[in-house]
Amino acid sequence: MHHVLSDKLYIAIIFTLLALTSCGGRKGELRIKGEIKGLNNADLTIFSRDGVIQGIDTLHVRQGKIDWQCPYDKENGSLTIVYPTFSTLTVFGSSGDVIILEGESKQLNSTKVIGNEHNEAYTRLRLQIESAKPEEKDSLRKDFIKQYPESPVTRMLQLEELASQQPFSLKNGEEMPEFSLVTRKGDTITNDSIKGKYALFAFWANWRGKTTQVNTSIRRLRRQVRQPLVCISYNMDVNNNILGYIERTDTITWHSYCDQKSFMSDLPTQLGVRDLPLFVLTDTCARIIAAGNDWNKDIEPIVKDELIPANRESSEK
Repeated sequence: MHHVLSDKLYIAIIFTLLALTSCGGRKGELRIKGEIKGLNNADLTIFSRDGVIQGIDTLHVRQGKIDWQCPYDKENGSLTIVYPTFSTLTVFGSSGDVIILEGESKQLNSTKVIGNEHNEAYTRLRLQIESAKPEEKDSLRKDFIKQYPESPVTRMLQLEELASQQPFSLKNGEEMPEFSLVTRKGDTITNDSIKGKYALFAFWANWRGKTTQVNTSIRRLRRQVRQPLVCISYNMDVNNNILGYIERTDTITWHSYCDQKSFMSDLPTQLGVRDLPLFVLTDTCARIIAAGNDWNKDIEPIVKDELIPANRESSEK
């Protein structure tokens, strides 16, 4: 009888240990698992603006199930997951965390994230913001920042606020950093090749929206300006499957570029791009003369004050 109880106790201890270890991950790793109902077979992109993982990776969804892991030795890093719809989800993780996603394909913005206190707090905030009136959303963010001043979620919200106020780090009058782009049609564009011309760089991503507005603004600029002009549509999606469709349906006839590295792409990194869309206008010496998220406020006045008068001067010669 004693041996039987000992054996049962031993088995119970083993199962308890297995249950405990299955609830957490291994140190030096991060694991993301869960289920998104209705999303049967899809590949989600994951990357980190913080650099807590190297490059871009893929979360494979099979029959709605996700199970992904990678080497990870950071604390409270943030990772961005890009859905097939190009909407995004930010999750927060530390070494040894197991992050669990629970959602439905028809309501991706309502996906619940559990696995640590930061994800759970951010999930509550996201769901509150989603159901709130437009005038209430900012107050919800501010209340969260006040309640969780040390949270990585707060750090992200503050960076988003900074990005909306200062979408990139270079200033007007500075020369564009050294770059070399090979467009989707095989043309090479560099600092030297844009000198002697005005140039517009339009940084955008489908998941950020406003794609049509970006292309409409470029099209309007090309109609307004008769000076030598280079326009570069710099797509920052991590998957360019939809880019060809947009180019065809929106009749993009100017330069188009995408290296699928998003915010880790070389030129946006050098410019310190923090928010999208972002327009950067340079003069004939490749110096920045205007930049910002709002075409009508940030770019259009410079076009009217400098580029359009240059049309008249050119026609008078």
